[in-house]
Amino acid sequence: MKKKSIAVLLLSLLLIPGCGAAIVEPPAAAPEPAEEEPFDPDSIRPGDDFNGYVNAKELLEADLDKYKGRYGSFVGLTEKVDDRLDEIIEDIVKGNRDSYAPGSNEQLICDVYQQALEASTGGSLMNDDDIKSMQATVDEIYNTSTMDEFLRVSGKLFSGWGVNPIFGIDIDTDMKDSASGSISLRPFCSPIGGSLEQICTGGQMGQAAAVQMRNMLMDFGMDGEEAKERSVADVKMIIDIALATDLELVDSIDEDWTTALQTAKYKTNEEFDALCPNVGADGMLLSLGMESRLTKGFYLWDEGQIAAIDALLTDEHLKEWQDIALVCYREGISEYLSEEYGGTPVLYSNDKYAKEAVKNALPRELGEEYVKRWYDSKAVEEVTDMTKAIVEEYKEMIKDCSWLSEKGKSAIRQKLDNMAYFIGADEPHATDPKDAELIGNSVYETRYRLNLKKYEEQIDMLRSGVERNGFRMMAPQTVNACYSPDMNAINITLAIMDAPFYSSDQSYYQNLGGIGAVVGHEISHAFDDHGMLFDMNGNYDPEWIPGEDRKAFDEMAQHIEEYYSKQKILDIHPVDGELTLGENLADISGVDCVLRLADTNAQKKELFENYARIWAEISPKDDVLTRLYSDVHSPAVARVNAVVPLFDPYYEIYGVKEGDALYVAPEDRIKRW
Repeated sequence: MKKKSIAVLLLSLLLIPGCGAAIVEPPAAAPEPAEEEPFDPDSIRPGDDFNGYVNAKELLEADLDKYKGRYGSFVGLTEKVDDRLDEIIEDIVKGNRDSYAPGSNEQLICDVYQQALEASTGGSLMNDDDIKSMQATVDEIYNTSTMDEFLRVSGKLFSGWGVNPIFGIDIDTDMKDSASGSISLRPFCSPIGGSLEQICTGGQMGQAAAVQMRNMLMDFGMDGEEAKERSVADVKMIIDIALATDLELVDSIDEDWTTALQTAKYKTNEEFDALCPNVGADGMLLSLGMESRLTKGFYLWDEGQIAAIDALLTDEHLKEWQDIALVCYREGISEYLSEEYGGTPVLYSNDKYAKEAVKNALPRELGEEYVKRWYDSKAVEEVTDMTKAIVEEYKEMIKDCSWLSEKGKSAIRQKLDNMAYFIGADEPHATDPKDAELIGNSVYETRYRLNLKKYEEQIDMLRSGVERNGFRMMAPQTVNACYSPDMNAINITLAIMDAPFYSSDQSYYQNLGGIGAVVGHEISHAFDDHGMLFDMNGNYDPEWIPGEDRKAFDEMAQHIEEYYSKQKILDIHPVDGELTLGENLADISGVDCVLRLADTNAQKKELFENYARIWAEISPKDDVLTRLYSDVHSPAVARVNAVVPLFDPYYEIYGVKEGDALYVAPEDRIKRW
């Protein structure tokens, strides 16, 4: 009889019985329930559940109350880092505020904390001046009498609060010129409840959207009858936009980043002028608060929708756009609103709220303070050396790859040679005394000023180009790592260089199975279904690798997709092999690469077991199932039990044989390279 996996056994501990069953009287002499034998984690065999074999004992002993029902290596380390951040904030706040240099990290952290603490203690995050400022902004929206005036006010909303009533806006690296910045216009989405597809039916969802719009307008003082009349007109205009939208395209863009890249179209300013004669490129930039011709053009997806929106950007529809602008503004300031304006009260304790405010508002400044106290030069040096060894081993893997042509191998080696590695943390920024002025007279005003600073940095990127600095991909206090295709760079943060991922107390091979597998994973993203679309310089160019190699890659990836789709969670729920393809490719590659750096079975055993340890996790069933259908990563148990059995040493070391639950026949052990 096969034993259940540890994931099933542990998750069952967290299930709450469902309600709604019929109530019946028990039999008069109900039999005593059989006493369950206590579960023995030592009974788990590595050939049946390798994840449980390594992690069961730790997970069974985890204090789930402490970790809010979810525990694991990532959760535990994140809690550890978060506690350190709390201590840093406490130390700074307890210090002498007057001794901190204007614009310094300490001054900003101290002031944001105190401001948030006082506001949350007082029960309102907006003072009287903020409410006046908010009302002035609302008045400014509704006092516009022409579309040009409206576009100008929209620019203020975007620069100050990051919201635009017309489009979703991304300002980022140019997909086809990684040294430059660009503006992308994402499809218009409903600013109120429901998707465009739901609202455009005009039925119950359309009515619900009109009610929601009416309530928001009334929250800001509009008369009930007027709000009702206007909300109906607003939703009718949204339906008109929805009917002009390629809804299948919008869905595919939302679901798949690759589709978004492949369908994005670049329009020069002149082409945009022709597509949108009402507002043109200058009007679009005006709605972003930018000067004319700041960029040479825009990336966009749904031309039909954009043309339809442009036809509606007229004085005739000004009232509808005003209402939509109000809703967008409300979304931008929603966390500060009192219940009177449809907001929610502060739910945290005052100290917790203030600390979270610092973490959200000042990630760079707090990160630099974290680096001051926790930077480990030995760890950074050892992980850097390990990364170099992994890269060299990747080159050997590529050389031995059977499905790549010589031209394809050469292209991939060039991309590896041009890859940049950002490990640990960046140098601290220079203190600017002017930054002291970022602290306003309230939480609301401070956030507005911080938003403006971020906006100015985006403008600088559009004017001056993009610096290749992978440290900006993630703050050093983030327990994670990433690959950026537009930089062709990986970032291994300082925070993740801690046990069980890395520790000076662990052997080299344990660290290989931990942080080494993470490094190998991130490098592989340069050659997954997304990364393969970008060349060695980070430019979007699917032709950088020969077509025959791309076809061979797709065939290999199809096998991996099919293999993962056969994996089951909780014994019955299949993994989505298509959704998780990129991450699965990276997991297999990472382990394959680091395994080649170990010589003996004893070394490989240490590597395998610490690889399993970094994916130790226990979660409530509903959390697992939600992520199963939405997360591009396979569940943690599959990241172990689907990967380790693909490698021959696993069978040699642990005596795994046919008939064991995780056994994979030699001919079915799929290879990434």
